Amino acid sequence: MILQKYLTENEFKAPFIVGIILAVTLKLILYSVASLSIPDYLPWGYISRGLLWFWLLLIWLYIRYIERKPFFLLKETKYPFWFYFWTTSVLMVIFFAINYIPDLFSHLEMSLADTHVQAEMTAYQHERPFLLIITAITAGMVEESIFRGYMLPRLHSLLNKQWAAVLIGAVLYAALHYTYGSWINILIPFLIGIIFGCFYLKYRSLTILIIAHISILLILGILPA
Repeated sequence: MILQKYLTENEFKAPFIVGIILAVTLKLILYSVASLSIPDYLPWGYISRGLLWFWLLLIWLYIRYIERKPFFLLKETKYPFWFYFWTTSVLMVIFFAINYIPDLFSHLEMSLADTHVQAEMTAYQHERPFLLIITAITAGMVEESIFRGYMLPRLHSLLNKQWAAVLIGAVLYAALHYTYGSWINILIPFLIGIIFGCFYLKYRSLTILIIAHISILLILGILPA
């Protein structure tokens, strides 16, 4: 197993654990500090995107000078063009199927499906095409690099169980979406985290996940608000 060498080196477990904790808490800290001076989330615009890149930079610095391991423990697997196109399309279809969950609750007139924050953010970006592009690229590259490329192989290394790594990774990914309005906005990222996590450990292609993530956000932003 490609991660076996990390499993047998106990001295690297502590840096892995600390790194995973930092990966989650750093974003919370950055956004909490920024919110003190920018109380309304929507006008953040480019500032919030910049914070995500700064978040990635801080994790890279930790890996470079403390952990001293490759950022991506799993080597990227290359595939033919048709595989990239096919798998990206399948992932996008799955996402949009899951994304209809709030509509289902809305049709059932269940108040727990309140997604007003997400709706406001989508409308805000819909009116600002360049911000939409920056948002999609930033979220796709930063979130996939951190949660799937960085965090998931380390969870797998620590737990030695693929299902546990995917589950915990999905929980952490979903937890950082708690500000989007309601529990439904946590459920959807959790399900996406499960699917993307299983895909990454099986096919080891972060490129496909990044392309799918960016494409999904662009389509959501282009669709009528």
